[in-house]
Amino acid sequence: MNQAENTIFESTQTLGSRIRQRRRELNLRLVELAEMCNISPSFLSQIERDQANPSISTLHEIAIALGVTVASFFAGPDDIPPSPAPEVKKEPAAYVVRANARKTLMYPGSGIKNELLSPDLNRAIQMMYVVIPPGASTGPEPLVHEGEECGLVLQGTVEIWVGDEHYILGPGDAIYQKSTIPHRSKNIGEDDVIIVVAITPPSF
Repeated sequence: MNQAENTIFESTQTLGSRIRQRRRELNLRLVELAEMCNISPSFLSQIERDQANPSISTLHEIAIALGVTVASFFAGPDDIPPSPAPEVKKEPAAYVVRANARKTLMYPGSGIKNELLSPDLNRAIQMMYVVIPPGASTGPEPLVHEGEECGLVLQGTVEIWVGDEHYILGPGDAIYQKSTIPHRSKNIGEDDVIIVVAITPPSF
């Protein structure tokens, strides 16, 4: 999936303004993007003006149409690859992401929070710390995206649908799947569900 290498969002921008900015950079009219995402132009207009919250699946469709990952809408300038430097700098042996410095992705209206564990969006693996509140779900529409993913449940009870199959997972359980198979999740317990998820290549 193409990343928004030339897109630099201000840290104070809202989700809607970031979607609008990326759409304009691609010279897409509102009606064209809406048609690509199977939503009405009026609904897309409300999303861009932050007057409506898209579902996770709709937000994912918008990201695909705009050639970016969902996570890029929540990323700050640090996630944009820097311009080539005149001198080659040594690549560090490792990157540390401190617990209090994770980039947070909060999906509007769902209460689901994703914290990026990988240093940025320009790696071969996208790792996230996902928190799903009791009763919350990724929505009735399943998600489909590129790559493969594996999740490890640290806390709570989650029901996961993958294609025509569904599973109930608890602490210590892990699940692996191809991301191209429609999938969705729901917290069916009384506590927050906490899952560590790895996706490769980054596509969400």
